[in-house]
Amino acid sequence: MRTRHRHRRAAAAAALSILVLLPAACTAGDEGVDPSAADWPTAVAPADADGELWVVWTAVAEGTDDPALATEVDRLGKLGYEVEPASAGCQEGAQEVLAGLTGFAEPTGVGVAFASEEDAGVFDTRDEGTTVSVTTGTWTC
Repeated sequence: MRTRHRHRRAAAAAALSILVLLPAACTAGDEGVDPSAADWPTAVAPADADGELWVVWTAVAEGTDDPALATEVDRLGKLGYEVEPASAGCQEGAQEVLAGLTGFAEPTGVGVAFASEEDAGVFDTRDEGTTVSVTTGTWTC
């Protein structure tokens, strides 16, 4: 019986140490950074960009009339990002990715475009909203 208790205590201690370490692992690289005061990456206007873009899609719907898209535009506006719903087909390869994730044949989404993978990653890490996907490709619209 004592052996069983030792195993249970060891398992409990291991589980506790994982729970303690997990938050630290999830925030690695941004320790002590207050997202509301941190330098957020600068977005680019997709239509004005040259070459490949990284778009962090934060909301996707089946049509432009979905109120979730307007809500997301407002939320991102409060963070200082000027975005509008756009057809996922406007970015090379994005429609296939978002359609595969959502099941929508022609998804419309709200995304924030960045000139670098690093900027997209920083935004994705700091933003408290949902990320549907991060896609890369040229803007075609």
